[in-house]
Amino acid sequence: MFARHYFGLSDSEIKEILNYLGYTDLETFYKSKIPKYLELDDFKLPPALSEEEAREYIENLGNLNKIFKIFAGGGAYDCFTPSALNQLLMRSEFYTAYTPYQPEVSQGTLQVMFEFQSLICELTKMDVSNASVYDGATALAEAVLMSFRIKNKYKVIIPKNLNPSYKEVLKTYLQNIEAKVVEVNFDNYGKVNLNELADLVDNTTASVVIQNPNYFGIIEEVFEIKDIVKSKDVLLISVFDPVSLAILSPPGEYDSDIAVAEGQSLGIPLSFGGPYVGLFTSKKEYIRQMPGRIVALTQDKYGRRGFVTTLQAREQHIRRAKATSNICTNQQLIATAVCIYLTLMGKEGLKQLAKLIFNKTEYLKEKLKHKLVFNSPTFREFVIKTNKRAKEVIFECAKNGFLVGPEVKLLGDNYLLLAVSEKRKKQEIDELAEILKDV
Repeated sequence: MFARHYFGLSDSEIKEILNYLGYTDLETFYKSKIPKYLELDDFKLPPALSEEEAREYIENLGNLNKIFKIFAGGGAYDCFTPSALNQLLMRSEFYTAYTPYQPEVSQGTLQVMFEFQSLICELTKMDVSNASVYDGATALAEAVLMSFRIKNKYKVIIPKNLNPSYKEVLKTYLQNIEAKVVEVNFDNYGKVNLNELADLVDNTTASVVIQNPNYFGIIEEVFEIKDIVKSKDVLLISVFDPVSLAILSPPGEYDSDIAVAEGQSLGIPLSFGGPYVGLFTSKKEYIRQMPGRIVALTQDKYGRRGFVTTLQAREQHIRRAKATSNICTNQQLIATAVCIYLTLMGKEGLKQLAKLIFNKTEYLKEKLKHKLVFNSPTFREFVIKTNKRAKEVIFECAKNGFLVGPEVKLLGDNYLLLAVSEKRKKQEIDELAEILKDV
């Protein structure tokens, strides 16, 4: 009798429902359904504030924040965001863009998605890209599931020095399916142990994951890994740092089948951990197994250029059982920001940026060379060994206005990851080196 209503019920209708259920009022109804131990009798809320008082209160809270000089890494970085990026991104046609269900009224959104895919393909030298997924960890998990579908095998080999957050997300994705995750150790140089990898790859393996640079910031022997993987009927999944591709070999050059990344370093603020954007690319022959959305270029009946969503792994559509992913969306606003960033930077700008990050990192490494754990080429970040527990060092640095870390628990309690972004000044690097030299 109440099915015709869409905007809530009137008092008389609520009373009618309660009478039907045998309750006198809503309070009695709620108390009958909520366990006693979950009831809240007193919310202890302070008195109401006026708008001006509320604004002052929030401003005072904001003043408690401390601005850190950030040398923390592990997958998210304090990167530079050009002013022009936000000026463009905050335009209403970008900021409010919704899912492009109807291409005839969503051409702007669809074009941005197409341009984003084109830029990511050019950056990675891969055949196809989707319009993004949630983040880098999600992208890797989806890539592994994709490899299982392609090969009809359920064993994946991952490096022990893979980003721990990525590992956790991957294992969460795989926990309810009969999949086998095998970790390959790293050698004394912090790189994947090639001999062990060769022994682990067998005819039950669907894919091998490689992160370059790895969690230690070390540049892997990607071409040698490729040779081992390609000698068997196994897919190579690459996890990459997008900025590093301006000076390092892109995944397409070492024959990656699937390549994924976190795109946060392409001008996206840290923002307490999100929203970020997952980059997802693959070889053309696997395009129908990709998750997410793929936008393509077309023509209307008058020969005019247009854009349409050609492939979608949509759980909302018919034949849901055939969906390749339960991700039915993309990070459109953040993907648009990445698109703007890459356009503003251009090839040469991105190359200069990568060189700047590399040189600044090398400068700090030289300052702390007595604490370096691995003697290997790195990009953006590296591991040091501390005399104190790494957790204590993190707090000590915080007191001095520096945010460092995380601690590298994979190696022990006395190992710390340091990252150097393009924003860090020589004076800041010198100050941090002075703090860390004896800890």
